[in-house]
Amino acid sequence: MNNITLTPRQESFVKMANEEGFTSEITRKDIVSLQSKHGITKPAWLMKNTAYRIGRATYSLPTLGQVTEASTETEADHIDTMVTSFAEGDSE
Repeated sequence: MNNITLTPRQESFVKMANEEGFTSEITRKDIVSLQSKHGITKPAWLMKNTAYRIGRATYSLPTLGQVTEASTETEADHIDTMVTSFAEGDSE
């Protein structure tokens, strides 16, 4: 699961799940429990994405460290590309 980018809403779900003790895995039953406790909507982005599915009704939660790291790498790659293309434009 490289280059994980989450929307602010998805990130808040992951933070809430982490605060409730779910750091790496979460089950459908746990999600229903969070729904009733916090009044959230079902995280379809997590439940329908096969990359997050570990087993039957069990999902892998992305860690916020992965998210931040992926965002930083993407920005760095973008900056390198822009600098390279700018430098190539000067040599013409």
